[in-house]
Amino acid sequence: MYAKQSLDLLQGLINKDKAPSVDVLGRLYVFALIWSVGALLELFDRKKLEDFLMDKKNLDLPPIKGDETIFEYVVNLETGQWQHWSHRVPEYNYPKDSIPEYSSILVPNVDNIRTDFLIDTIAKQEKSVLLIGEQVKKEEESFFGKEFLFCLS
Repeated sequence: MYAKQSLDLLQGLINKDKAPSVDVLGRLYVFALIWSVGALLELFDRKKLEDFLMDKKNLDLPPIKGDETIFEYVVNLETGQWQHWSHRVPEYNYPKDSIPEYSSILVPNVDNIRTDFLIDTIAKQEKSVLLIGEQVKKEEESFFGKEFLFCLS
């Protein structure tokens, strides 16, 4: 099961028109491994996985600092380098000319950007996606629901 998840994720990350270099492919492999095996783990167990992978000196892991974890990084598909998820979060601009409905407001954050990226990587291959874990906020639920209904139509 984990091997299939990892391969599905890896397949969605690799550009079929331009083969990545060996270094980039190694980073993509690590990313797919992290999110296929580690996505199901609780925080304590994610730390164990991180420690295990850190002991493998031949893996190109993200450059974590301080309290960061390997789960806070993604491979930038344009540069092939590790990038902190926070660099992908767009600035939220509250509308100045109207007052939006509360339930329609979704302030981008690392969690919903990361979730959207992972879902899109699998869904664009027309493969099923099952989300498990903590309950999402109502506004995130409605955001992801709208996105998926659009994709399925």
